[in-house]
This record gives sequence, structure tokens and C-alpha cells, in this order.
Amino acid sequence: MCSISSSALTAGIVEKARSLGAAIAGVASVKSLKGSPSHRIYPKIGMNLKTHGQDGKGDAKPDGVEWPADAVSAIVIGVEHNIEHPELDWWDGKGTSGNRILIRINNQLSEWIETAFSVKTHKLPYFVSKGGIFLKDAAVAAGLGCLGKNNLVITPGYGPRIRFRALLIDRQAEATGPLDFNPCEDCEQPCREACPVKSFKKTIYWADAWGQSTLPGTDGTYDRVICNRKMDKDIVDAVVTIPPGDDAHREVIRAIDDFEEGVAANLHGDKLPSCCVKYCRRCELACPVGK
Repeated sequence: MCSISSSALTAGIVEKARSLGAAIAGVASVKSLKGSPSHRIYPKIGMNLKTHGQDGKGDAKPDGVEWPADAVSAIVIGVEHNIEHPELDWWDGKGTSGNRILIRINNQLSEWIETAFSVKTHKLPYFVSKGGIFLKDAAVAAGLGCLGKNNLVITPGYGPRIRFRALLIDRQAEATGPLDFNPCEDCEQPCREACPVKSFKKTIYWADAWGQSTLPGTDGTYDRVICNRKMDKDIVDAVVTIPPGDDAHREVIRAIDDFEEGVAANLHGDKLPSCCVKYCRRCELACPVGK
């Protein structure tokens, strides 16, 4: 085992992540993440984006993160998705090009950490349901930004126009956050006005009801149901040329739902129909921070 201080470990990892192409990188402790807002509330409200919360049945399965027993620190990397390169966010039949960049950096960083420091890593998938963590909370805990009124992470340098990926390690690395930064306090919130389906028009979650002060949209004024409906419509609009019920249509919807399984299928030579889903980003692009 390589003997190195927690601060030197963090410095080395952050520097390497940037050299591999990450715009920003940071470290959070797994202990702090377990107590972060999303990791606390989602076992209660559930991950079904078609409802605002669990249906109250006694047999409802909690939607929590399954942490590896040896996980001590989380490494979070970010890649900029600026307005000049919208294609980074387009689902193209094999995932998004931005996500493929994040996967490459994460894989290379994982291999380097294990070789350089004899530290075990856990490369995480995107979805919590498949073994991931809540990336927004991880980014905030790592000092990369703060949760904004648009329910996105606002970073000082890039605003919310950035995407994240993470991996866990079995060694203590010095945390780089949280950050004393909140540009939403005195902002006129153009992000909320830009939403085409009015996701931020009313309070959905209340602090007393859910037992915590930090809620979706920071103050509970974020409707995940109608936001999700808009994303579903973006998918429908993209596959409209493929007849509903057709095998090709079903395959596209399955690959979109699986997201990274779509990447794996395409890389193994499977032929998916040409399709480009351009998800709504209006609340993100309206944010003045980092422009």
C-alpha cells in the first residue's frame, strides 16, 4: 500500500483528472454524502418521476444508494457542456457524446489511482437505481458548486452548464468542499421563468413534511413530474418518424431508458436506428452564472 497523506492524495487525483480532460474535480467524504439532501429524501419520496412521492404503501421499497462497504471518499469530475456545443447533450442512439467523455475520463482516472496509489476504486454508473450516487449532492459536497433554484448545480466558472461523474475509493482523501458560494440569493431567477412547462411555479415539497430544510429546487418549488413529462415529450418528438409499436421504436425507447446500456450495445456492433433526442435545457441556459 502506498503511503501518502490525504491532502497529497486529493491534490494528485484532482491534477490527474484535469490532465485527462475534466474541467473541474473535487473530493467528498462518503460519510458527508450519506447525510446530504438527496440521499436523505429519496428513500422517502422514491425515484418514480411520474409521482411526487411514495404512494404510502407499507411495502414501498426505499430508493436509497447501495454503498460499497469499503467506500470512504468520492471523487467527482465535471465536463463543461457550453451553449456552443449542444451536441454534447444530444442522445444519439448510443448515449450522449458528453457522457462518453465522462466515462472515458472516469475509467482512465480509476486505472491511474489504482496503479499510482494502490487504492481500490469503484467506478459508478449514472443512475442510482443501477448502483450510482446522487451526483448533484456529490458535486456540492466536493466544493464544485451549490444547488441552484433551477435544481441544478451552479458552479462558479461554468454555471450549471456542466455534467458530472463520480467514483468511490477505499482511502480517505481530503475533502475539497463544501464551497461558500450562492449566486441565487440576489438573482432574479430567469431560470425559473424560462421553464416552458412551469416546473417552478408552486411549492411541491415542504420542510416540515419531509424533515429537512434543503428540498428539490432548494425550497421545494420544483415539480419533477411535469419536468419529466417534458423530457418524455422530447423523446416522443425525436422518434416520431419511427412507427409506434415497431421493433425499432421499442428498441430506441429501451436504449434511451437504459442510457449507458445503449453505449455498450453500440460499441459491440449492434445497429440502433438513427435518432437524436434534444432534451430541454432552458432553465440551465438561462442562468447568468459562468457566461
